[in-house]
Amino acid sequence: MNIHFHSNKENKNEKKQIWMYAVILFTGAFIILLLTAYSQVKFQNNISDYQNKLSSQEKAKLTAVTDLKSALKENERLNKELESLRNKLIESEQEIATQSSKTTDIESKYNSSVIATDALIAAMEYYNNKDYVNAAVTLKYDVKIEYLSPKVINTYNDLVEKSYGKASLKSYRDGYRDYKNKNYAGAIINLNRAIDFSKKNEYYIDDAYYYLANSYYKSSNFTDAKRIINAFQTDYPKSEFARSMRNLLEKIS
Repeated sequence: MNIHFHSNKENKNEKKQIWMYAVILFTGAFIILLLTAYSQVKFQNNISDYQNKLSSQEKAKLTAVTDLKSALKENERLNKELESLRNKLIESEQEIATQSSKTTDIESKYNSSVIATDALIAAMEYYNNKDYVNAAVTLKYDVKIEYLSPKVINTYNDLVEKSYGKASLKSYRDGYRDYKNKNYAGAIINLNRAIDFSKKNEYYIDDAYYYLANSYYKSSNFTDAKRIINAFQTDYPKSEFARSMRNLLEKIS
C-alpha cells in the first residue's frame, strides 16, 4: 500500500513539472514570437523609412536635374537673345556709319558746289570789270565744273567762250612786252597763259611759242625749252619761226 501511494505521487509531480515546462516553453515561444514580430515591424519601418528617404533623395536629384536642364535651356535662350541684340547693335552701328558717311559725302559735295559757284561768280565779276586774264584763270583753275549744276554749267561755258580768247590775246601782249624787257619769268607766265587760253589757230600763237621757248632758253631751263620747241614743230611746222626754232634746238643740243 505504501509503495502504490508513492508511485501516484510521483506521477503527479512529473505531470506538474511537464505542465510547468510546457507553460515555460509556451511563454518563451510567445515572447520569442512577440520579439520576432516586433523586430519584423521595426525592420519594416526601417525599410519604409529608408525607402522614403531614398525616394526623397531621388526626387531631390530629379528636381535638381530638372532645374539644371531648365537653367541650361534658359541660359541658351538668353544667349540667343544676347547674340540677336549684339547683331542688331552691329547693324545699327553700321547703318549709323553709312548714314554718317552719306551725310559727310553730301556735305562735302555741297561745300564743293558752293566753292565752285563762288569761283564762277568771281570769274564773272572779273569779266565784267574787263579783267579777262583773271576771269580765265579763275574759270580754268578754280571752278570745278563737276560740282556745278546743269543750269550753271551753261553760264560757265558761255563765260569761257567769251573770256578765254580775250585773256589769251592780253596774255600774249603782256608776255611779249616782258620778253622785250628781258623779264623772262613774267614772259614765261604770260606766254604760257596765252597758249593755254587760245584756240590754237590764233595768228599770234606761233609767236607765243617762239618767245616762250627763248624765254626758257635765256632762263637756262633747257628741258622746258625743248618741250616747247617740240610742241611748236608738231603744231606749226610751216610757221615763219620754224627755221629759228630749229636753230634754237641745235643750240640747246
